[in-house]
Amino acid sequence: MQMTLNIPDAANISEVDAQILFAIKLFEAEKLSLGKAAEVAGLSYRTFYELLMRYDIPIVTYSEEDVKAEVKNAHRYF
Repeated sequence: MQMTLNIPDAANISEVDAQILFAIKLFEAEKLSLGKAAEVAGLSYRTFYELLMRYDIPIVTYSEEDVKAEVKNAHRYF
């Protein structure tokens, strides 16, 4: 799918930067995997990964239930 987006000049953002920001938001919303978001951004997997780290965007997110299960499992080893 191809999409056209009209961004006002006042936003002062390049087309490339807009594409990257869009990919970041799609990744954050869990609409795209890391690899697919990197493709949308026009970046390599590693470069996109490093960009997310630079902006403190978590690569892996855990639900509350996941965290509780991990803590419960960790107690087995201590």
